[in-house]
Amino acid sequence: MGERPNRYIPLRYKLLFSYIMLVMIPVLVIGTYSYLFSQRTTEERTRENLEVALKQFNNNVRFRVADIIRSSDAIYDDQVLSRNLAGYHLNMERYQVMTQNVLPKLESASLLPNVKVLLSIYLDDPSISEFYYEEKEEFLRDGHRQYGILYTDRIRDTDWYQALDLNYGSMEWIQVGTDEQYQNISLIRSLVDYEMLKVIGLIKVTFKLRDIFEDIDFSGLGDGTKLLIVDGNKKLLYADSKTMKEYDESLLTDTVNYLQMSETIDNMSAEIIALVPVTSFKQDSLQMRNITILVCMLSLALALVLSVLTTKVFTKRFSKLVISLQAFKEGELHRRIKYRGNDEFRQISEAFNEMAATIQNQINEIYISKLDKKEAELQILHAQINPHFLYNTFSSISRMAKLGELEKLHEIIRALAKFYRLTLNKGEMVIPLGKEIEIVEAYLAIQNIKYAGRIIVDYELDRTLLVYETAKFVLQPFVENILEHAWYDDQIEIKIALSKQDGRIRMEVRDNGLGMKEETIAAIFSESGNGIGYGIRNVDQRLKLHFGQEYGVSISSVVGEGTTIYLDIPIRSAAVVHKAKAD
Repeated sequence: MGERPNRYIPLRYKLLFSYIMLVMIPVLVIGTYSYLFSQRTTEERTRENLEVALKQFNNNVRFRVADIIRSSDAIYDDQVLSRNLAGYHLNMERYQVMTQNVLPKLESASLLPNVKVLLSIYLDDPSISEFYYEEKEEFLRDGHRQYGILYTDRIRDTDWYQALDLNYGSMEWIQVGTDEQYQNISLIRSLVDYEMLKVIGLIKVTFKLRDIFEDIDFSGLGDGTKLLIVDGNKKLLYADSKTMKEYDESLLTDTVNYLQMSETIDNMSAEIIALVPVTSFKQDSLQMRNITILVCMLSLALALVLSVLTTKVFTKRFSKLVISLQAFKEGELHRRIKYRGNDEFRQISEAFNEMAATIQNQINEIYISKLDKKEAELQILHAQINPHFLYNTFSSISRMAKLGELEKLHEIIRALAKFYRLTLNKGEMVIPLGKEIEIVEAYLAIQNIKYAGRIIVDYELDRTLLVYETAKFVLQPFVENILEHAWYDDQIEIKIALSKQDGRIRMEVRDNGLGMKEETIAAIFSESGNGIGYGIRNVDQRLKLHFGQEYGVSISSVVGEGTTIYLDIPIRSAAVVHKAKAD
């Protein structure tokens, strides 16, 4: 059964599709990036604003909390009051101690903070009479301050009392009794007997949550933003009236719909938590997405118009090059390319025309001037660029153009133009090592594109040697030999090295290919090699011709492991080389 023929698609349409993709992909990538960047930037800006706001809220609350702590310090730090409450007095002195010392100090402590408080002392030992008030919601609501003394037995069986874990100097902020009902909170501290160093009771300072959080603007952070005050167990203490009614504990774990920021309140086991709806900072990002879609549509329309014009011009120029190369391959050495542009096609056209003229002139010179055989071979090797290699390269270029591989197409055209520009080099036969390396790089770049990157090249160059000169076209023949004769696996590794050894310059071309037997190496350097190693002998003889018999080519090879070619030349500057050749 025969293979199904490939559907014919004109190069123009392939290039048209490629240009459209070249326009659309960057627009989509940039648009997507802009959308994500805008979203991230908005989120970061929101976080920064929230962080500043929460810190300001914390500062406002901190002063009020510190004010209440100072009120409890007035009781906690008073050692005289501690002695009197611990019962260090006679029974007959109890009334006097109560009226002249204890109650005045409690009253003073209750009046100390700016906020209205209810101050209660709970004593473990009933060494002093109780003095208490009936705790009512309207006391704090109406701005009354109260203080009293009670016995611990009144609260000993309560859950909150049994859960207390107070140490000397520590304090807890909890809602006890009717605190939660009246939206109050209490500061609990231990009362210490400083002479016996033991706890003799508790200090409880109760106040309205509203009084310490009144400076917080619960509605000023934007639409839909919720501001919560929670305790250490994430229990809601305070919020605006709407949030208090609608509050659900799942809000604190909803990271999909809300951006959450928190700030711990100094000196108080509570947090200020802000919940910002994610939709509030995605509006700008959605606008960016819509703009991206619009730009894509406009770019598509523009790309269609420009691509039609561009592909028409490009395919016309390319066809002209292919026709001229085909004619040159068939022997029409007089054929030339006329091109008016100023781009890579012009460079290739000029290189082709110069190559054709050079080859034609060299052929004429061989027959007319009857030059010395070796010098003639040298000139031909320098000037005769293999049209088959060039045609194959342009066939690859044509294939890439048909496949729409524009990046590879541009790379191989630039490499080909560079290769011919360097190899022709105004007909000079002695060039700097740097240019010789560039010739190999350009040649390998072309081949590596043709072979889809299966040629692994490593350069190990002493770049201080690149200014010295060598005979032209001494490395490329060995690289070509590797590709034609040594390559047997899926990939081939080639190493080009340049170093200074024993007062001379050494070039190395190393591969991991098939390798050669000793008999083959000997046959290469033999004059009767029966066609084996003609290119290697030619390079060796040219190096000897230019620099002397002590220089030239040597080979080291192991079958199955690879081959290393050594090229030794003297260290000579351009002036010395040209003078030696003239002599």
